[in-house]
Amino acid sequence: MKLKVLIILVLVIAALAVGIVFSNTTDAVFFDSVPWVTIAAAGLGFVLGIARALLKGKEKISYGEVNRHGTGSFLEHWGTALGIFALLASAILLGFLFFPSIMKNLDTTAFPLNIHFIGVVIALFGGFFFVGDYIATRKFDRLLPNIPDIFGGLLGKYFLRRKWSSEDKYLSSQKVAFLGFALFGGVLLISGAVKVAAHIRPINADYWAFFTVLHDLFSLLFIFLLIVHVLLVLGLREWPALASWITGKVTEERAEEDYPVWHKELKTGKRRGYKLLGYKEGSEVEE
Repeated sequence: MKLKVLIILVLVIAALAVGIVFSNTTDAVFFDSVPWVTIAAAGLGFVLGIARALLKGKEKISYGEVNRHGTGSFLEHWGTALGIFALLASAILLGFLFFPSIMKNLDTTAFPLNIHFIGVVIALFGGFFFVGDYIATRKFDRLLPNIPDIFGGLLGKYFLRRKWSSEDKYLSSQKVAFLGFALFGGVLLISGAVKVAAHIRPINADYWAFFTVLHDLFSLLFIFLLIVHVLLVLGLREWPALASWITGKVTEERAEEDYPVWHKELKTGKRRGYKLLGYKEGSEVEE
């Protein structure tokens, strides 16, 4: 597992590094010259995500350890994260909303624009890899929070310090964070698609201005949510959960203690059903 993770990490970082080097040696703007690559990255990621969902093995307990994250999960999480960080870094260079551009003139904006393009390609591949995997797996409640998750697993557990024993494979707080990232990311995807389309054919200036402001505003909200997410992970010191994003595994003891619902599913082979107002007795887990 560690070798697979290392290989993927090297490949993703290498792709970003090659993009940065190439961006610094050309005057062309990738959004103008090869905008179709963004669509190709999303399509390829989606197809491979579906393939991954159909081919991956069943989660199980083996020799006191639980396979929590597979190689594909690592690609989804860290690949998308790397693309997002490239997007944020280039956005800061270009300037957005009330943040001024660091670039001195128009001639120097090609480089950060191309870094933004590379970030878009990597983030789209990783993001749509996740979407394809998520849809094909059909375990939508794995990451979608319901009302008890919000009020009991987030507000009650962390703010009111009340006991919460209904944690699944992903904590209720992680589900709420996922919902926020999904909503903000969806707006960024749609508004960004309009901005990319403007490089292919002219669009109304008022539309372009509206979607630019929308894109910038939700970028700021996304940054805020990302900072909160990182600070909570570090502040709560969930080191075993964080380490599992590298090793792919947690001990059975940790799974039983931190993710009791998921641990019960692994032991019994039965999965809980999802409802907006709570959960119900589940059915047999499919192989």
